[in-house]
Amino acid sequence: MPSLSLLGHAPADTLARLQGGAEPLPARADAVILGGGIMGCAAAWYLARAGQTVVLLDVARIGSQQSGRNWGFVRSLCRDPAELPLAGLALSLWPALAGELGHDTGWRQRGCLFIAADEAEQAAHAGWLADAGDRVRDTRLLSAAEVAESFPGLGCPTAGGILAAGDGQAEPLLATMAFARAAGAAGAVLIEDCGARAIETEAGRISGVVTEHGRIATSTVICAAGARSHRLLAGLVPALPQKTVRSTVALTAPMADLDLPCFVGAGLGLRQRPDGSCIIATDGGTDVDLTLDSFRAAGFFLRELIQRRRAFSLKLGRPFADDLIERLAEPAAERSLRPRAPEIRANPKRVRDAARSFAALFPTAGMPRIVKSWAGAIDVMPDALPVIDAPAATPGLLIATGFSGHGFGLGPAVGRVLADLALGRPAPVDITPFTADRFARGTFRRPYAGI
Repeated sequence: MPSLSLLGHAPADTLARLQGGAEPLPARADAVILGGGIMGCAAAWYLARAGQTVVLLDVARIGSQQSGRNWGFVRSLCRDPAELPLAGLALSLWPALAGELGHDTGWRQRGCLFIAADEAEQAAHAGWLADAGDRVRDTRLLSAAEVAESFPGLGCPTAGGILAAGDGQAEPLLATMAFARAAGAAGAVLIEDCGARAIETEAGRISGVVTEHGRIATSTVICAAGARSHRLLAGLVPALPQKTVRSTVALTAPMADLDLPCFVGAGLGLRQRPDGSCIIATDGGTDVDLTLDSFRAAGFFLRELIQRRRAFSLKLGRPFADDLIERLAEPAAERSLRPRAPEIRANPKRVRDAARSFAALFPTAGMPRIVKSWAGAIDVMPDALPVIDAPAATPGLLIATGFSGHGFGLGPAVGRVLADLALGRPAPVDITPFTADRFARGTFRRPYAGI
């Protein structure tokens, strides 16, 4: 039996019984959610609050993948303009969430700053602001003098910057768990260590989910399973060219207040937490761990890989060997659907590079002491836009995946959208740019340059 956790205010004896695996899976639910990240947990909360019976499944632990491993930015700044209505909805939700959920999310509205190394980069910031138009507020360009005056701890010359004062930050795992606990308190059942094997249909409509430990009948499935989504959606969504890259993040020891918003510039991403510690990472550099699955739909990504080859590092090592051994050991039917929760190793070189960049950018703070580092598996799409859709060809199926490394801050809004769609309501913002079939139709485009 699975290890079940009701992450709400369940009686202690019930919680112990479920964690011990003595309780069977629920036989039926109004909605089954695949993936215990912030989007899945937010959808569970909104649906449970609306009186729906909800079961959420995670192959590992709630918030153990991307939703617990990211930078913690909650931003509108320099997003693809297609995402800005969704970002605006998210920013309207974040400030009140702690009160509504009854749990802290770590939300702080401290803004987001991107600096420009040269005039070309500042011109790109200006171009993005023009493209964004009235879809953003409290956002302005800063001259080089304004950057120097407003952020005196920044020890490098700039050509200016762009500041979104209304943007903010939250603590990734804290916020994800806040949604999970609130969903549990509202009646949702959250089940850990239980991966989905298959999404079932009957007469073209969703009819259930087959899990590692049994079947759950349902008329609605929300697939928010991150990098595993394409496996579960095979045969239901044509040409979902989802790839996985590895991004490394580090945490520093606490230091003096840098008096800085969430920051991106000179190859560094930075967020200072309330205790003075900093989340740091190299900006734009990712590792691609090659497996046999890496070559699936590779043609969708080939152009970007070639043009941005300096931003990617191709790795052939343990993940390839593990994948090959697993494929040889398992029947093909199980191999195509089996969820995985692999160890994701940080890249030590990227940690060192981030520390050196930090020291160069903030010389008064000096070389940071790294407390720990980790990595996350990021599911990316060829246009760097997510898939958020309710495909008409399969009634009852809802999808939220492929957020390409910038989905955490959108999480509450995506959960709200998914819940509204599941309840038969229109989405509160326009999601037409995020249809799942845009790749099969060939209507997707290159990633927006402002990301």
